[in-house]
Amino acid sequence: MMRWWWFGPAVTKAQLQHELDLMKAGGIGGFEVQPVYPLALDDHERGFRNLPFLSPEFLEHLRFTAESARKLGLRFDLTLGSGWPYGGPEIPVTLAAGRLKLVVTAKPPFSVPDIGNGERLVAAFAEREGGEVEAFTPPKIPAGTKAVRYFISSRTGQMVKRASVGAEGFVLDHYNRRALDAYLARTGSKLLDAVAGAKPAAIFCDSLEAFGSDWTEDLPEEFKRRRGYDLIPLLPR
Repeated sequence: MMRWWWFGPAVTKAQLQHELDLMKAGGIGGFEVQPVYPLALDDHERGFRNLPFLSPEFLEHLRFTAESARKLGLRFDLTLGSGWPYGGPEIPVTLAAGRLKLVVTAKPPFSVPDIGNGERLVAAFAEREGGEVEAFTPPKIPAGTKAVRYFISSRTGQMVKRASVGAEGFVLDHYNRRALDAYLARTGSKLLDAVAGAKPAAIFCDSLEAFGSDWTEDLPEEFKRRRGYDLIPLLPR
């Protein structure tokens, strides 16, 4: 088998059929379709056009490929998205890959840092002379505080790598079932519906490169349920 990257994707049925015939003639047993980044801009004078990801035109070409592969006896696998890892325009920042951000303020009035969209204050700890640490609820600061550590449920900001036209967006929070469901509902279902008449033998995620992601909204609750103790008081350690 082979990997078949559709750049753009700027594909035509004639070229797809030609390459399928070449695979068959060359003894290749099948392929995995992966729509990726464009190599050139649209050029209407030359008739060159990138098909936006999940557009009716793109889905029609995917259907054509699946059915043509079946007729030729070639195995058809499918990346359930574009680029890597999973994500795209259907993922709002509130469902994007998460990280735990630490902000330390060492000067009065020890104000709570700005909390951006998709962020939430998880815990605050006051540090006193001698290294003693005490949890507190802002905005009231404990007496004798010399520094405050704010732990914020935040986002990595990572975008999908090598996405095709129309597939750009945040990488989803891979620890969050709601994020995965949102992705599968908008992206996965459309891809699989398009090839319902010639279903792929396997679906695929091109690469799990969720850099810097170490947090998700329900991590403290799940940690306590599975391990039997509270993670939050241990954050300053």
